[in-house]
Amino acid sequence: MGRNAVLGVSVAACVFASSGCSANHYVQRGADLYGEGRFVEADEVFEHSEPRVAAAPLEQRAAYAAYRGATFVALGDLRHAQRWLDVASEIERAHPGTLRPAERAFLDGAWRALAKRLPPSPPPAATAIASSSQVPSPVVESVPPSAPVPQRSLVTP
Repeated sequence: MGRNAVLGVSVAACVFASSGCSANHYVQRGADLYGEGRFVEADEVFEHSEPRVAAAPLEQRAAYAAYRGATFVALGDLRHAQRWLDVASEIERAHPGTLRPAERAFLDGAWRALAKRLPPSPPPAATAIASSSQVPSPVVESVPPSAPVPQRSLVTP
């Protein structure tokens, strides 16, 4: 019975290790396609590998999120890009050093690319009132539903 238990643990370890390698393979494949400028194909690889990556080690999840976010930036899907770049940034913020230096630089570049593609935000409204008799009139802005919602960047300069 003891031998079967050891065999079971060995098989479980192999399955776990292969799932990690499998996730890493897909992250690398998507990253390679991204690097070749094949963004639609990279997106497809990332989409299909998402379930595998969810159980992968933190380093793979962070790299996956950075490349997935950058791919969405390249494809013009800024809302999803920000979501995935947020995931990568949060992992790195919670566990500094999770991303290798080159991956961290890549993530920072993806944030800069996203910032360049977002529409400019309106200047902040003046809040000071010169006198009590001068009350500013309310301004209602109309934002098209397809416009991305600008949010704060999680990358520190």
